[in-house]
Amino acid sequence: MFVDFDLDLLKQLVRIIDQHLDIMCQKATQEDDLDSFGYFDSAEHITGLGFVACQTYMSSVYGYLRIEKQKALPIGPFHSSGQSIVQIINNAANYWKHNSEWSLEKTDKQRKYIEETFEMVGFPVNTDFPLCGVLTEITFPERAAFEPIISILELWRDELRKTVA
Repeated sequence: MFVDFDLDLLKQLVRIIDQHLDIMCQKATQEDDLDSFGYFDSAEHITGLGFVACQTYMSSVYGYLRIEKQKALPIGPFHSSGQSIVQIINNAANYWKHNSEWSLEKTDKQRKYIEETFEMVGFPVNTDFPLCGVLTEITFPERAAFEPIISILELWRDELRKTVA
């Protein structure tokens, strides 16, 4: 029997992350000059943490099932761009963790792959607050939060489990 303790932990983390995003949105509606208060920067960092929490859950699932990452990530559900949503989540998490390490001169295969993913979703990495944009895009038409991603990850997990059954 498959007991998904990691999903319970992710749900707890998502609840906290979404609460912080809600607080940022509430504060943003009360101010005239949002950018000077750093609300957008805070929301972007909180969103990055959310993507990393989801990525950690994903790696625990495919690791437990003994499926290689490259075989696990292309499994649906899919975004309208044609990419699997878990691939987008994985790239968003990697972007948040590593983008400040990217030098302007360095040509890196993974960086280019992440940039292509963001462009396909509609929020290039060189735009302001691309992680918030990616979150909005993959949860549309629901609100931009991580709670809607839970059901997507559950569908992905169930599809992944079928490949080893």
